[in-house]
Amino acid sequence: MRMTGRALGMLAVLTVATQLGGCATAPPLESAKLDGAPRGVVLHHPASGETTSVTYWRPGDGYDPAAMREIAVLFRDRRSDEVIPVDPALVDMLVELRQRVGAPPESPIRITSGYRSSASNASLARTNPNVAENSYHMRGQAADFSIAGIPPSRLAEEAAAMQRGGYAMYAHTGHVHVDTGPFRTWTPKTGEPRAPQILEAQARARAKSQALAQKSSGKGRVQLADAGAKAGKPPAKPTKAPGKSAALAPPDLSRVRVALAQVKEMPVQKTVKR
Repeated sequence: MRMTGRALGMLAVLTVATQLGGCATAPPLESAKLDGAPRGVVLHHPASGETTSVTYWRPGDGYDPAAMREIAVLFRDRRSDEVIPVDPALVDMLVELRQRVGAPPESPIRITSGYRSSASNASLARTNPNVAENSYHMRGQAADFSIAGIPPSRLAEEAAAMQRGGYAMYAHTGHVHVDTGPFRTWTPKTGEPRAPQILEAQARARAKSQALAQKSSGKGRVQLADAGAKAGKPPAKPTKAPGKSAALAPPDLSRVRVALAQVKEMPVQKTVKR
């Protein structure tokens, strides 16, 4: 039996929805605030440099399975290279947000975090208190994103106005989180992940160690200069080495030894009593 284009489109939607399991289904066209024109999206993953540009929905045909597959590949977990279907409602949210802030259709939506496997999510949760243990990222229902030239606060404001799904702004990284879970928001627990703070503490420790080593080295040079002065030789004047740093010239030990020998060989003069 030959199926019409509309029937094929409906079958594709059912197939994707079945693969998504418990994921939220795409909202009706009216609630999504998207017109009946074909829906396209340009997605970019900054860390890998990957970009995909697809028309993922067409009137009469619905969601294009091949295009949704390309989107899922860009959203994949790059730690494990796992790919799962992305909720079509999430893609619609990103496209609607792009439209609401006035960005042109060709503006790339930068995805900094898409799908996460359970292992990857657990690993991130150990170093970042903002990572939820049962994150919507693990279901293909969440995205951390930004759009060049659009302040994160503006994206978060429009996500709040949509009143559809979860959202939060992360000012310290410049991205916004959106998902297709219940409508809600939250405040990030900390301004920075723990890992950079640890690296900064290590850098301070190294700098302190180097400063102590330089100070110790300076004391050694001063002691050598004092020894020369006690032997009857005036302290050497410091000389500048080529470049910005200047170092004290070490005493000439051969001359010190000669001076000591001369003092030793001099006859002892007897004092005359008066």
